[in-house]
Amino acid sequence: MKGQFLNKAFHTLTEAFQNCLKRFPTTVCFVFALTAYLAYLVSTEMDDERKLTLVLGYYFSVGTLLSLTLHLWSEEIKNRVKGISVHIMMHVLLIADAVYLYSLSPERSLTEISIAHGAAILALWLSVFFLSFTKEKNDIPSWNFASYTVGAFVTANVVGLIMSGGISLLVFSLHQLFDVDVSWKCYLYILTICSVLLPMLLFLGMLPKDELKHNQEPQPSEFLNGTIHFLFLPLMAGYLLVLYIYATRILINWELPTGWVSWLVVALMAGCIAIEFGLYPARVSESKRINEWIARWLPALVLPLLILMTVGIIRRFNDYGVTINRLYLITLNIWCYIVCFGLVFTQARRISWIPISFSIIFLLTSVLPVNYASITRNIMHDSIEKELARSGVTDLPLSRNQYENWLDSLPAKTALQVNDRLRYLHYWFGRKSIADLVDKDASFYYAQNRFGQNSNKAADNDKAAADNNRPISYSGQTSSRTSIEIPKGYNRFVIIPEPGRSSRQLYIPRKYLETGILPASLGTRTDKTNDTVYIDLKTIEALQRYKYGEMPPAQFKCNSDKCLFILTGFSLDYQKEGNKALLLNINGYLFRKQ
Repeated sequence: MKGQFLNKAFHTLTEAFQNCLKRFPTTVCFVFALTAYLAYLVSTEMDDERKLTLVLGYYFSVGTLLSLTLHLWSEEIKNRVKGISVHIMMHVLLIADAVYLYSLSPERSLTEISIAHGAAILALWLSVFFLSFTKEKNDIPSWNFASYTVGAFVTANVVGLIMSGGISLLVFSLHQLFDVDVSWKCYLYILTICSVLLPMLLFLGMLPKDELKHNQEPQPSEFLNGTIHFLFLPLMAGYLLVLYIYATRILINWELPTGWVSWLVVALMAGCIAIEFGLYPARVSESKRINEWIARWLPALVLPLLILMTVGIIRRFNDYGVTINRLYLITLNIWCYIVCFGLVFTQARRISWIPISFSIIFLLTSVLPVNYASITRNIMHDSIEKELARSGVTDLPLSRNQYENWLDSLPAKTALQVNDRLRYLHYWFGRKSIADLVDKDASFYYAQNRFGQNSNKAADNDKAAADNNRPISYSGQTSSRTSIEIPKGYNRFVIIPEPGRSSRQLYIPRKYLETGILPASLGTRTDKTNDTVYIDLKTIEALQRYKYGEMPPAQFKCNSDKCLFILTGFSLDYQKEGNKALLLNINGYLFRKQ
């Protein structure tokens, strides 16, 4: 009897895997490749190839999602050649994208690239639920499929979690009871297999197909309907009441809304859309007047609050100018108008267009050559250039002293705005975006301390007091053409910081000013010990005297005798008095002995 049960279970699992492999062959291959890759990362240290590690992880993860989307879509078309051709073309594009990411310079800003890839991945994820159902007369099949898919995904991951915990406990018991030597990596292997391979195969095997995939029967959930009617709708009503009271107060006092109101209205809109999706099966199957009224008129109640959101966004634009977040926020606001009007006039007969339209708009504003990130960068850069021209400054880029003197010549509010824009460009787009405006040794903390506390009174502050509070700042940078000799006895090196970051930023406690030696953690490991380089403050003071691009590489000792750090760039900012930590940014190479 026991043998028959085991034989049946094995046969069932084998059949499920064969069906899964037959239906999603490319996806299964990507899942196995991803699992093997993660297992390889557990077994080895890839400190020297962090960029390759990230790109390969991206390729296997996105490849899994892309192949699943393509397989589900190809089931809907009769032309097999067309399906295979699209498969090949899309995977070639993915490989080209991975090669492109790997070829990027470490100094290149990843803001535009990250946003564009985020939009593309969101579009792929939504395609799983909607791409196969574009020809359906209503959204019931896609709603049912999405419900099955989410349920299968949760179930598969719960099973994987239970198996991971159970097997880990079994291995731990062998170690404790029988003194079996078990490496800590063994638990990571178990976690990898039970959290990636097993759940994904179970998930793929549970996905509905054929008639079940295109199930036309509405399947309302009494639990979901009850939750919406007795929990979400009262909460939504209270939320609406609070925002309407706030809007009324603004009208009475004739004042502008705060910036936070935009995000509160976004949360309200998200709740409205969630209710529309949750009630959809019940509306189609039961046609209750209360559900129809909620679906049609709830968006109408949100519309006046969208106007409040619009006013709040315009105020932020007027006060602080253009940023990437604000451009996306105003676009989201416009999209919310479209959704509300669309639901009211169509009586919410179709709802799948809501996430699809969001994905399309996100793609159009992020992936195209002219996108919100590039628009923000160009507008901010142009505004700074105009302010420089207005001041009669033509000798660019400005040195540190020239930049600070120029800020002192401007009104306090203007100086603070210019500094904030330069700091924003540096943070989001890297030093290259402002290299034609200011030298690399220019500090953006001077204006913050000089004007930031009270920009209206800064101009009236006593100059001596301002000089006493003036922050201390050092910086230096070697030329990109400087050749660095490999120290004798060292045969490996790690680039600091990791690819995608302009520098390694650290906050050093002030107590180390007394010793003159600043310990800087590098974020790497040697012999299972975190690497730390000891930066001599006197050496920093000497290096900052060099002009930008002329600083020689400097050697510093590390906490391990197997390591040596060569500094190629740095900035150090701190206040002479006070208890704030020192802000240290470093670039360089960590050399290692075998």
